[in-house]
Amino acid sequence: MKSNQQNKPAIIYQSLYLSNLLLVPIVSFILLVFYLYQDKPLSNFSKIHLIRSIQISALAGLFLGVAPIFYIIYSKEYDASVMITIFYFVTLHTGFVLIGMLNLTRAMSRKLPLF
Repeated sequence: MKSNQQNKPAIIYQSLYLSNLLLVPIVSFILLVFYLYQDKPLSNFSKIHLIRSIQISALAGLFLGVAPIFYIIYSKEYDASVMITIFYFVTLHTGFVLIGMLNLTRAMSRKLPLF
């Protein structure tokens, strides 16, 4: 029972990462940062999952939010850049969701995240 309680926070952190991508982006990221600065002591296993969830969430925000906007703004052909940006966003978003699902299953099986 002790090990189940140990990996419960890791499951919550990885679920918040997926929620950040699929449901409520900003709110889930703020919750992850809140858990990071909470005074509650965490096991090393849970802390690794928390830090990794925050890192990948920030990376996803950069790749899915900031990069497409710069590409559209600095492109000479607006129509083509929008089409390429949509393809880029859908493909990368799917990749980030798959990474989140993989890390969530690893948290459930008491293993460290791969990404």
